[in-house]
Amino acid sequence: MGLFRKTMAQRVVRLVRTMRKNAENMRMWKNIPLARESVELLRAIDDPKETPMAKAMACRAIIDLLPEYDVPRLVLGILRYQLELVQLSEEHDAERYPTEEEVKADIQRLEDYLDVEHVSSSEFQQRYQRHLKADPIERTPEWEAIYCEVEQECDRRLKGTPRGMGFCFPYWSMRREVLAEHGIAWRSPHEMNPHVLFD
Repeated sequence: MGLFRKTMAQRVVRLVRTMRKNAENMRMWKNIPLARESVELLRAIDDPKETPMAKAMACRAIIDLLPEYDVPRLVLGILRYQLELVQLSEEHDAERYPTEEEVKADIQRLEDYLDVEHVSSSEFQQRYQRHLKADPIERTPEWEAIYCEVEQECDRRLKGTPRGMGFCFPYWSMRREVLAEHGIAWRSPHEMNPHVLFD
């Protein structure tokens, strides 16, 4: 049984490494199923050597590799699990580890992001010092439900397109097209922020 637990912890480490490579290659959408798998593995590990804070740190690494505003409900679930772990932990070093207050602040930020009935886009921007406007559709469950599928299709259709400077424009155009095929009208960051120069 100990070998099985060790293998699960090693699997989490391998998944996080793969997620880092995906992020470096501008394909963070690929990290969504890997994040789900990683958290399931973390929950299943009950080896006392894998402390709650070690798991909380793994949660932090996973969250950092997700497009959090595109999948806020997923990230919120991981943050709530991270909070449980931090509260269980006997390790408290604010310089090295996430604190309960920091995790609660992250939870509140995403809860505000999702609370479209009470927190408008402009209120959210002001409250959390976000300078770029985003299409409100991005805050909906419908967006999150198809996000991975849409990104995968955009990636497939843009295969071979150089991903350097200026890539955002063909990407946004393709994203708009694919989302329209799903019945979602979406405005790009350029359309939402016409006075901002993008490259």
